Formats: sequence, C-alpha cells, structure tokens
Amino acid sequence: MTLRAKPVSGAAGRPGWNSGDRRTFLLNLGFAIAIVGSILILVGYTVYSWYDGHFGAVATVDGTTITNDQLRTRYAIENFRIDYTLSRIRTLQAAGRISEANATSQIQFLEQRRNSLPALTVERLIDVALQAKLAAAEGLSVSEAEIDAQLIDEATTEEERHVWVIEIAPLNDADTGEPGPGEKAVARGKAEKALADLRAGTSWEDVAKTASTSASAVQNGDFGWLQLKSGYDESLMAAVFAAAPDEPTGAIEGADGVLRIGRVTEIASATVDGTLTDRILDQEIKVADYREAVRGDLVRRALSDKIVADLSAPSEQRQVLQIFLPAETPTPDGVKVRHILFSPKDDPGAATQLPETDPAWSAAKLDAQAAFETLIKDPSTFDGMARTMSDEGSARSSGGKLPYYAPTSPIDPAFAAAIFKKGLRPGDLIPPFKSQFGWHVVQFMRPYGLGEKAWIETVRRQALDGTDFAQLARDQGEGPEAPTGGDIGWVAVGQLGDLREAPIFSAKVGDMTAVVEIPDEGVYLFKVVAEETRPATREQIAIFESSGFNNWYSVRKAAAKIERSGPSSDT
Repeated sequence: MTLRAKPVSGAAGRPGWNSGDRRTFLLNLGFAIAIVGSILILVGYTVYSWYDGHFGAVATVDGTTITNDQLRTRYAIENFRIDYTLSRIRTLQAAGRISEANATSQIQFLEQRRNSLPALTVERLIDVALQAKLAAAEGLSVSEAEIDAQLIDEATTEEERHVWVIEIAPLNDADTGEPGPGEKAVARGKAEKALADLRAGTSWEDVAKTASTSASAVQNGDFGWLQLKSGYDESLMAAVFAAAPDEPTGAIEGADGVLRIGRVTEIASATVDGTLTDRILDQEIKVADYREAVRGDLVRRALSDKIVADLSAPSEQRQVLQIFLPAETPTPDGVKVRHILFSPKDDPGAATQLPETDPAWSAAKLDAQAAFETLIKDPSTFDGMARTMSDEGSARSSGGKLPYYAPTSPIDPAFAAAIFKKGLRPGDLIPPFKSQFGWHVVQFMRPYGLGEKAWIETVRRQALDGTDFAQLARDQGEGPEAPTGGDIGWVAVGQLGDLREAPIFSAKVGDMTAVVEIPDEGVYLFKVVAEETRPATREQIAIFESSGFNNWYSVRKAAAKIERSGPSSDT
C-alpha cells in the first residue's frame, strides 16, 4: 500500500492563498492606500492654501504678523478711498470749482497711486503695526470719539472761497541780491496805495493789472476756488476766510516778504456727505475694519504731533560750520577751477560783438591784472573778489567756482588751454588771459582725482594742520553757506536728518567730524563751534513740521526687525 501526503488545509477548512491571490490583494491594498494618501495630501494642501491665503504672513514687524486677510481688507479700504476722492474731484469739477487742468492732474496722481497700491498697502500696514508700538511707548492712544470725529472729517467737503490776490514783491538790492529795508519800504508804499485805491472805488481789475507784480495780474489775480488750508501763505488765507465778500483784506506781508491784498467773490459752505457709511458697506467693507484703518491714521497723526512738539521745545543745540561738495558726475580727466571774469563794459554777452580795438577791452585787461596782483599777495581774498567783482552772472552765489571740465568739454578754446596746461597744482593762480567773453583770473582748484570724498579728506587734513576752517569753507565749499565761512547756524536734533546729525552731536565742541558721504547728495565736513540750550527758531519749527517726524520715524523703522514676503497676488 502506498502512503501519500495530504494537502494542507487553510484555517477553518478554507483553501489556502496562492501567490497570485496574495499579489493581487497587496496590489489592491497599495493602490487604495495611494488613493487615500493622495486625497489626504490634496485635502492637506487645500487646507494649507486656505489657511495661508487668509492667515499667511505678508510681513512681520518685530514679531507681529501681518496676514493676507489684513492686506486684502486694507487694500479694499485704500482702493475705496481713491474712488471716493475721485468722485469728489469730478463733482467739484462739474460745479466749476476745480479747473479741468487741476482735476486732470489730481486724477492722474490718484490713478498712479492705485497702480502702486498693493506694495503701498503692505508698507502702510507695516507702518501701522510699528507706529502703534511707538505710540504706546509714548503714552499715546486714540479714542472711539476721535475716530467718530475723523469719519465726519472724511465725509466733509470744507468751505471754499473764490479768491483773488494782488501781489507786490519788493525788488532786490543790486549789491546783496536780496530786498533791503529800502526796497521793502517801497513795496509797502505801493501796496498801501493799491489798497487805498480799492477802498476809494477803483475797480479790482484796474488795480490788479497796474499794481500787481505777479504773473496772475493778467487774470486780475484770480486764484480760483481755495480751501483755508490750500498751501498758500497762512496769514493771507486767514484774512481771506475772515473777509466779507467783495471786501479787500489789508496789505498782508507773507513769510516770503511779498505783500498781498486778497478778495473773495463767492463762498461755498462746508457740506457733509451722509452716505459715506453706505458707500463703505456697498464695497463689502466692514465698518469695524474701516474704523481700524482710521485708528491707524490717527495714531500716526498723534505720534507725529508729539514728536514735532518735542523737537520744537528748547533743547541742546550746536553751532556748526560746514564744508559741502555736491555729488558730481565722475570725470576722471576733469579739472575744477574758479575764476573772476572782467568783461568789456561789464557785459560778457555783448563781448563777442565788441571790436578788439574798443578801449573797453584794455580797461578789462587792466582790471584783471590789478586783481591778479592783489591775489598774488593774498589768495584768501579770491572768494570775496569773485562774488563782488566778477561779471559772470552766477559768481555772486558760486564764488566763481565752475563745474568739472574735461578736455572734451565745449568751452572757450583760450579758457581750455589755460586750465589744462600741464603742471598746474591745487591753489595755483593762472595769470590773466583773454577769452571771447573778457579777461579771466583763474585759480586751479584740483583735478578730479579719486573724487570729492578724497578731496575733502585732504581739506580736513589741512584744517587739522591749522588752516582756518572758515577760510577753507569759503575757498572749497560749494553750498550756499560758503560765503559766510560755512556757518549753517544752530542745529537742533531733528533738523538735518540722522545721517548728518549723528556725527555733529557725537563730536566734541571745537572738533571736526569725520567726512560724511551721502549717496546722490554729496560729501560734508562739519566743525562744532559751540553748544547751548536754545528755543527753536521759526525756521527750525517749520523744518520739524515738514520733515521732523519722517526723520525721527525713519531711524526707528530702520532699527525694527521687518520681514516682507511681498503682497498677495489676488489683492
């Protein structure tokens, strides 16, 4: 009898799996797992995309996150504000209170702003976050009542008046180039005469055309429709808005020395748009979100007012001398000179038409030779002589200093031959020579060399070696302060900006600073003469009001930890 092995039975009597069954099962299982995994990945990506689209960071400010949702909301608000302003402009234009040219200019500006709105909105949100922290540190806050008041302001079209102005500007003194007491008195007399004529019944049109020195005289001084805060002289606008229709104001002297008489012919009272909230809601903007945007604006205003007030208080100020050289286009083979021009009959424009035999040419030559001999004895008088004696029109302000000239520059051949003569060194005086414009006395200042910073380093070494700083400022400086020995007066914190103030207020009294280079502006060298506690001047306060907060804030913004991810593409 033959014994055979029995086949192995599966558990509970089921037949066993063969390898094909197992493979099929595993493949199906793997496929199912892959499908489930893909679905989970897709769901996860969808959730992540939704979260990132709403709560993802477009920027962080010292750890505070600005989200895409915040960006979209603020973008919608800023876009609404542009549309709201555009509608106001078109309404005023239709009413004849804004000229077509003025309206077009404002509309173009707003549309350009709209084109940059995504990036501008991100930056505004960064400012809101940072300024909120700075305001809190200063103890500042904004109340709901202040927000309510601001919303009313935004809905208000301010009173406007149709303004006419007669302007009488004093003439300049022939020697100083500025109005003197005599010239101001003459202008005051003309203004009082014009005012008396108006009050005696002479028509506004006749007085404007005969008395006004402004270009607006041909339009009878028509300034158009203006609001109180229109950017014109504050004292004039205050008088105009206090005047009755068709009654001339007094003769008011502005901050610029110009005398003005104003008149109002029409008045448009202030109006409040009661539909502002409805318009906001029509754009699917939540009123609460709009109020938060207004809060940020008011925080900035409160912070600015606080900083300007602080800067305007009496403070430690420093009296400073400065040597400034403006940024120049690189001219590697160029040279810089200064000159005194003696033209025949003191007229360089007519010199080319004057015969060489005219005695005026000989007189100009004698004047040039006399000046040269004086300068040989005392070169320090060059600046003063150039400003008072030169027949070049700009010499009064430039001290005869000219821009860099290269051998290829289109200048008079005789002048070029003189200044490009080999062997000239800084400070050398060139004997008088004749050009088509007259006789010149020239001092060679320097070759371009390594540029303005390298040269002012040389000037600094001269000052350290004992050369008078004020004299160096007159001879080398090219700012408006050069004629007064570089004296820029008393400097307060917040007046010049941190790049210039930091070295000024870190130097010891009596010392010079290091050379300060500001890209695209130029190079500076400062000397601190004195220090004392002083009240802010009117001019300083005006600077604080126009740029003090921006200067203060830019330093703090630069110090903050700010990371930008860029605006979302679907704003």
